[in-house]
Amino acid sequence: MSSNTIVSLKPENVIRQIPWRLTSNSALGVVLILAVLSLVGWLYLTQASAVTTTSYQIDEMRMELDHIKNQNAALILEIAELQALSRVEKRALELGFQPTDEVRYLSINNFPVTAETRQLQDPPAVENSVEAYVDDVEQPGWWVQKLDILAGWVASN
Repeated sequence: MSSNTIVSLKPENVIRQIPWRLTSNSALGVVLILAVLSLVGWLYLTQASAVTTTSYQIDEMRMELDHIKNQNAALILEIAELQALSRVEKRALELGFQPTDEVRYLSINNFPVTAETRQLQDPPAVENSVEAYVDDVEQPGWWVQKLDILAGWVASN
């Protein structure tokens, strides 16, 4: 017995030979699932990209802050050197000022000043201490602490 089965590769015959059929409803379901998966992937990649970009910006700003702190420290050192008593005396001599041995006292009307008028005349005391300024600059502010917390959270996720 010989069987002469001819297999036709025409599309309509191939579709008849496939054991499962793809209906329009199931094709639509597959397309919707692919679309949702693509959307979720796109959202994830967009968010990850934004977080990475923000992290790089934070790192750049921290490096800039460190650079500015170093510049401030150098300027504070320069101010301290310029305010040194030996340098001020040397500069005064260069400008023609001389130390004096002769002291003259002047009389001033309405002296001594009472405490009440002194409070009205004296400006409020301003702290010009270099150490106080350095301490103020070195203390991290509220914003820096919040950025550190955010960076730690981003790094852990």
